[in-house]
Amino acid sequence: MKKLIIFLLLLSMCGGNSTSNLQPESESDQIIENSSIIEEDSNIPPIPTVSFDIVEIYEAKLGSELCSDATEIDTTSEECLRQYRDNLEFVFGYAEDLRVYMDDLNDFFANYPSTFSAEYSDLFVFVNEKFSAVPQDYGIVASKYQQRFGNLDVNITTTTIDTTNTTASTTIPTSDNYLDYRDVKIFRASTISDQHIEILTKYIQLTEQLLFTDERVKRENLYPIIVVQLDSDNYQSAIAVEEEYCQYLRDEYPATFNNTRCNPQNHNKKADGSIGLFTDDGRVSGSSISGIPSDRECCYLFISGSFDLSWDSSSQAYVTIHEMYHIFQLSNVIGFDYDLEQKITGKRIGNDNRDKPFWMEGYATYFSHLYYSRDINDFSHLENEMNRGLLSCYCGDNQPPIKERYLNGPELYNVTWDSDWAVGYQVGAWFIAYLSNIHGEQTMYDFWINSQSGILFPENFQNTFGKDYITYEKEFRNFITNSSEDELMSILPNK
Repeated sequence: MKKLIIFLLLLSMCGGNSTSNLQPESESDQIIENSSIIEEDSNIPPIPTVSFDIVEIYEAKLGSELCSDATEIDTTSEECLRQYRDNLEFVFGYAEDLRVYMDDLNDFFANYPSTFSAEYSDLFVFVNEKFSAVPQDYGIVASKYQQRFGNLDVNITTTTIDTTNTTASTTIPTSDNYLDYRDVKIFRASTISDQHIEILTKYIQLTEQLLFTDERVKRENLYPIIVVQLDSDNYQSAIAVEEEYCQYLRDEYPATFNNTRCNPQNHNKKADGSIGLFTDDGRVSGSSISGIPSDRECCYLFISGSFDLSWDSSSQAYVTIHEMYHIFQLSNVIGFDYDLEQKITGKRIGNDNRDKPFWMEGYATYFSHLYYSRDINDFSHLENEMNRGLLSCYCGDNQPPIKERYLNGPELYNVTWDSDWAVGYQVGAWFIAYLSNIHGEQTMYDFWINSQSGILFPENFQNTFGKDYITYEKEFRNFITNSSEDELMSILPNK
């Protein structure tokens, strides 16, 4: 897959006068008293230059070279929309060099204002008015291309071009558009199919649109996301991706490199060449989210396992949603220390201090199936998965069904990963479905937004749902115990 690096341009107009408003001093304002001043003018250094003409490039790539209907992004052909996307990318590939050039011009004209001409005034106007729209246009076109045709790997990095004649620093303001923060980089095993990547990118974007667009979301906490798409059937390809990923961290995020297993000081390389980053006891790692953007880590690491798409493409889709849901959950609690984060997100509750899966995993499990069912407009998927998750053993090792293990075991909030992770995930999903049926999906979403304040799980649960979680779990257990299969299934949505 083509790898894209997109630089988001922000044109600052803070402080001072815009360089585009500078005018050469008139002769009447100049007082030439002696030849020394003339000599000083004669010693003005050459104006900075650059090896490309950004105006010419812009006009060619976004004018004459495009299909006549390329900008009709809802109806144009895949070929023309791809051309429009790629040409926007090409133009913006000059962003960093242009930023350096404009900085050099700013410095030069601040020292030698008399050299400022109409030519440079036009250039600054162009950068402010036309080039500045390229990143937004790219975000719209790239999103539309992925929506219509899929298969897009986007990595958005930010840079700033200051077109003022001041030294005031500039920052990117808070935005209500997640695309202004979007930074997703995908690594893929050499043996993985394009179809895997198409499904992966489609459902990353779907989840972003469903969860990241609320104005209350902390978008600055949602990215960067590094996605590693592994081939579960090819161990050697996972080792090769480890090397590629670690080299990327070394080059782009050296502090993170030093704190991870990528750093040779933090691992003992195994005989097969693996460092155990994307492998586990001779197997390829499964899907997971690890890390959060922080002082020690650059990014979320989303490891994506593969599935046999000839018969199980749905798993690739809903597992992607599942892991992206975790990113949404975690984005609300970044900034708190680890122990407090666990107490906010519902992991550290119950009768002991061990982590519990039911709340975070129940959410991600239930909503991954629900969102996927809506996307394909087939709610039999949700019904089948929820039925299987409760009434089968969900294991393959001849254990009793999940429902029986739950009703004969501890309270849901006391189930640990070690004791019976499947009960935590599957009955947790039913608990979320139960609450959602009573309070609505918006309330379920609001719980995570409320967690931004640092409120602990028990208080947040009480405030959001009107009862304490212990009381609600008892009522839920009674519902599971005394309801028929039809009654259980009746709480699931069909739209």
